[in-house]
Amino acid sequence: MLLFYTLLIEEDNDKAKFEKIYTLYRKKMWYTANSVLSDAFLAEDAVHNAFIGIAKNIKRIEAANSSKTLSYVITAAKNAALDILRKNKGLSETNIDELYNVSDKESSSFYQNLETKDWIEKAISDMPEIYRDVLYLLIVEQMSEKEIAELLGRKPGTVNQQVKRGRMILQKELTKGAKVNGNK
Repeated sequence: MLLFYTLLIEEDNDKAKFEKIYTLYRKKMWYTANSVLSDAFLAEDAVHNAFIGIAKNIKRIEAANSSKTLSYVITAAKNAALDILRKNKGLSETNIDELYNVSDKESSSFYQNLETKDWIEKAISDMPEIYRDVLYLLIVEQMSEKEIAELLGRKPGTVNQQVKRGRMILQKELTKGAKVNGNK
């Protein structure tokens, strides 16, 4: 499969960089996609789609072995998985509290009453990238706020505020979606 991706790349040094990215991150990307999709075969499809995008944008990546590149490839895998979720309607329900670790009793009862994951998927994918990525790393990758700050090169206080704001945006969007669909 690696040969397929390298055919998309013209320069030899970019091919070498891509091969290193592929070797370093493909398993982590698969775990990320699988944590979103809960399906090994769909996760492979998502990773494939992510690698095509990475190959097309290889010139934008400076170093293969950096926290910035890790963040980029994990985000690419997650977004590819979310794209697959959006295409596949009628997926089973998920306990939202488990996904988002919501401790607030009011929001917890609201989330438990949601009937589909569609609102959640849309709300997360529509969030500004700064909040979407931080929530993803916190929830899916189960990283601490300190680890996220180190990975993204941000201050821990900044990440803490982005998590709080991201959760507020998510709750607001889900509440709006529930009201539109007749749930309160």
